[in-house]
Amino acid sequence: MNYYRQMAYMSSYTTEQAAQNFLKHAALAEHYKRLKTANANDHSAYYRYAELQYYHKSRAIHFKGYFSAASFM
Repeated sequence: MNYYRQMAYMSSYTTEQAAQNFLKHAALAEHYKRLKTANANDHSAYYRYAELQYYHKSRAIHFKGYFSAASFM
């Protein structure tokens, strides 16, 4: 299944589910940001945590769009 088809299936979130997913991914992004900072001397760990931080930050932004747009509908 390609990315765009998968996104079409995922668009059926309720506002509450989107808010919960936003909070989960935002907390994980912050967690990995702290781990990235703590492992600044270990290059492999730093970039591994940076990648995880980026992933969860992008998912948080994605889910924020669901419930912030629902207030305008």
